[in-house]
Amino acid sequence: MARTLRVFDTDPNARPKTFTNDYVGRFRAGQQLNNRPVALNAWRITTGDPEVGKTVAEMYGGTPQPWETTKEDSLEVLTDTDSVKVIVDGPDAVTFRMALYGMAGTPIHACDGVEFTDPEDPRNGQPCGCPTTLQERKAAARADRGPKPDQRVEFRLADAPKLGKFRMMTGSWDFMKSLESLWRELEAVGGPALCTLSLEPVQFTTKAGVDVSYRKPELTVHGPAQAIPALSHVTADAVPF
Repeated sequence: MARTLRVFDTDPNARPKTFTNDYVGRFRAGQQLNNRPVALNAWRITTGDPEVGKTVAEMYGGTPQPWETTKEDSLEVLTDTDSVKVIVDGPDAVTFRMALYGMAGTPIHACDGVEFTDPEDPRNGQPCGCPTTLQERKAAARADRGPKPDQRVEFRLADAPKLGKFRMMTGSWDFMKSLESLWRELEAVGGPALCTLSLEPVQFTTKAGVDVSYRKPELTVHGPAQAIPALSHVTADAVPF
């Protein structure tokens, strides 16, 4: 029989919140303003835990504020930093797939670029039919006719590893190009790795003479995290590498 405290029946707002997500927060590189996506120059962290929001705001700047969402991470912190030191528990903490999402927010196409990979999809293991060249893949993704990179990084904060696991999700094609070397570097560490998660500026001029600038997520591996003494008390600026 389920047990509940009925004292909260008369004051439901006082009942402690419970969360089904395994992650205490998410790092984001953008936000929605007037229903339009806007890229940011510093990390935006969302969480459903007020204590997590307070802690990351104290470490990285910003103020926890509610934002409109149907998910559990109903608080956002617009930080002042574009670079955070994190602990990544090996190459399995960095995942990749190509995905096209439908109106319901669930993937209608998930593949590795060659074959379907969703175990619940009857097409699993069959050729996905995606274009062969990167240029064609990007064009199909822009037209919402094909999948784009769906990449996720799980990590803890080097400033406060006991706070719990965070996640960063990105559809960056630039990030995809670095994945193979990133996996090799994490594999070589052989355990939890101290890394820097940053938003790196990119600037270039197109053949048509148009200046383009944006920020891309980047994960830089420094070495074993256990080599850092008393890690739970080390601030980002104090970590040697």
